[in-house]
Amino acid sequence: METCDRTPILSCKHLNKQFSSGRKKSTTVLANVNLDVRQGDFVTILGQSGGGKSTLLKLLGGFIQPSAGQVLFHGVPLKQITPKIGMVFQEDTLYPWLTVEQNIGFGFKIRGKKKAHYIAKVREVLEHVGLSQARKSYPHQLSGGMRQRVSIARSIAVQPDVLLLDEPFSALDIQLRRRLQNFLSSIWKDTATTMVLVTHNVEEAILLGQTLIVIGDRPGRIIETVDIADDTFRDRYDPGFLALQRHLEGVIEIDVNQQETLLREKSQEAVGKTVKIP
Repeated sequence: METCDRTPILSCKHLNKQFSSGRKKSTTVLANVNLDVRQGDFVTILGQSGGGKSTLLKLLGGFIQPSAGQVLFHGVPLKQITPKIGMVFQEDTLYPWLTVEQNIGFGFKIRGKKKAHYIAKVREVLEHVGLSQARKSYPHQLSGGMRQRVSIARSIAVQPDVLLLDEPFSALDIQLRRRLQNFLSSIWKDTATTMVLVTHNVEEAILLGQTLIVIGDRPGRIIETVDIADDTFRDRYDPGFLALQRHLEGVIEIDVNQQETLLREKSQEAVGKTVKIP
């Protein structure tokens, strides 16, 4: 897929995020993160669980504000959520009292659109994601994979500038996860929607990403960036794919070991300070 305008849609500039942990103490979750997301990109953000990936995604969506640095959306500081940035969470957020068709049309409805003006678009999206036959069904009547497809379809229907995805397939079994990875890839190619997905699954990050960002832990910071353009990396059994997977697993493992060593040293130092020598 080719794109003409390479001006960043979404950018992080020297982004830092701290959370208070009580007694005037704070924990730095992200430190000096710099990232540009351009029109048509599919960026995957990879890292171990608890490394700040979801926090970064919430900052990119305007759900929370940085402690330092800034997030720019179309060159303007992002101060709050906007319908131009869609979000898909780990668990589907469908309204149980609405049908599939009503859930997908909800974004239009809250914008004050008349049903006659958006129903054709909703049914076009339903056809595109293979859910036309389920349009009158309620969420409880769907499988987990179908519910996540509806969540993605609902976000895509309103044509956001950027779609953020927070580990949307993490709760699914491996076969269903792989089918939905293929589904998401096809949606990206067909709609040219700019996407940013966070995951702790190395295989998933390589398969889906054009650009792959590795986030280290304590605090979260970018430790490696990989550009993925070769079709080699769309085949999980290709030797090149496997070599990159091993490399990235090694990068994460080294970071984990370094952080564990640092924590041990700090713990020993703290114990040394509290021991009273008679």
